[in-house]
Amino acid sequence: MEIRKFRTNYGLELLTASHSGISLGDLVWDPLVGSPSFSHPGMPNTIYTSFLDAGLIDEEEFGTFQNECQETPLVNAMLADRKVDVNNELIAELQHPTLGKIEGNFQLDSISKFMFGELQVKEMDNLLRVKIDQYLELMKEKKWQEYDGKIRRVNIITELYYGSIKLVVERSLSGKMDAALQYSGINFVSKAEGSKSVEYAFSHEEVPFAMRIEKVRTFNG
Repeated sequence: MEIRKFRTNYGLELLTASHSGISLGDLVWDPLVGSPSFSHPGMPNTIYTSFLDAGLIDEEEFGTFQNECQETPLVNAMLADRKVDVNNELIAELQHPTLGKIEGNFQLDSISKFMFGELQVKEMDNLLRVKIDQYLELMKEKKWQEYDGKIRRVNIITELYYGSIKLVVERSLSGKMDAALQYSGINFVSKAEGSKSVEYAFSHEEVPFAMRIEKVRTFNG
């Protein structure tokens, strides 16, 4: 699935790099052309960092915001078909930890199908949204220069999606895949053998593969 099609179907952004440290409330620059970026000149790394920089919250309140965003529990996601197929051309770009370990011992372009399954999501709850919205309104009222110059044009991560990954290889290549996994010390969750292909499933390792972002200027609690 191409990124454009993924965005159209699910309203999400595919993360084409490993982001194990990513969290709800992080800020993202979404350019007109190219992939979203987690860094941009003058842009704080999180929405609550912008509140701290503007003097609207103190260090203790900053820590509370940070904990609320990071400790949001995973729940089952309701995406169509409970799985997401991804264009094989994106496999190397995704930089998933499991893929990185396999890559040195198995040619990723030999994988015939790649998908995310058993989908789970971390979603910003309504109380946190309301609190962020209240501080945004306060920032617009009292700290317009900081708001307009640093965060009005950026986006907030409000959902993060996780899923076990599944790789399908031709049956003739399964021996090489087994050897690569053993050499890399990677354990698969399950292995399903068919007459022509073999499917391997791996845990998500706490690394999100997609995110939902919302524009700060239209954010609503």
